[in-house]
Amino acid sequence: MQLLLMLVGKTKNSIYCRELDEYRRRINRYFTCETKEIKEGKPGKRESPEAFCRRQGPKLLHEFQKPAGLKLLLDERGKPMTSREFAAFLEKMIMAGHQRLVFFCGGPFGYDPSLRREADHLISLSAMTFPHELARLLLFEQLYRAMTIIKNEPYHY
Repeated sequence: MQLLLMLVGKTKNSIYCRELDEYRRRINRYFTCETKEIKEGKPGKRESPEAFCRRQGPKLLHEFQKPAGLKLLLDERGKPMTSREFAAFLEKMIMAGHQRLVFFCGGPFGYDPSLRREADHLISLSAMTFPHELARLLLFEQLYRAMTIIKNEPYHY
């Protein structure tokens, strides 16, 4: 099984970078985990977040469609899950024989609805809104936690 984590924008905060590297290392014990940062443009001075997302939509959609695999989009409208439910979901995907899971985490302005239509599953990390760098870290940590739950290893209390 392979994981591809597509991340819009750069992780600039050095503390987040260190933590992401640590969780990536941990995840690689279970999967081949690859990340791809997608450059995001800047909104115009008078451009609304919605207009910016529409303008960026075709580029992000193209990037999302490129890799083969089951497409999982992090989205506030997605299915909320506990850590154990997420682990069960992940285990189901593994058992179904999916060779690659492609997670897509948007940038600070979100993304155009066209990406939601392309996704196989929408997943919510929380009902709360987080900075995109923190959302990345939450995804990485939850992937690691899910694998420790699946393998019955001591991490998830």
